[in-house]
Amino acid sequence: MKVRAQQIRRRNSMLRELSEMVTVVLVRNGADEAKAKNEAEDLCFQLHRRWRGITFTFPTRDELAHQRLKLHVVKEYNGSNADELVRKYSITEDWIYSVLREHQRRNTHRDQHTLDLGD
Repeated sequence: MKVRAQQIRRRNSMLRELSEMVTVVLVRNGADEAKAKNEAEDLCFQLHRRWRGITFTFPTRDELAHQRLKLHVVKEYNGSNADELVRKYSITEDWIYSVLREHQRRNTHRDQHTLDLGD
């Protein structure tokens, strides 16, 4: 199997991309940008030292990833952007609507346990 140059470049920049992603998350959660960048790079260095030479395969049906994707769909859907979410997350429009129905059903069941008399 021949490895394309683009795949090699991507593989060689994987830790850099991971470092950038971690930096963004840390800054979004209130960390100073310089400190966040340093911590992210240190984390990537530790990952490299511990697991260099190992090939990682992320399962396509991972439960955590699936639940996070549902969370993003519910959070980002605005009533008219299903096609945008389809492209962004490589999912189907039917799946988006099934997630939204499930979310609505769960919220309806939760709300039925209380009786608001307007007091």
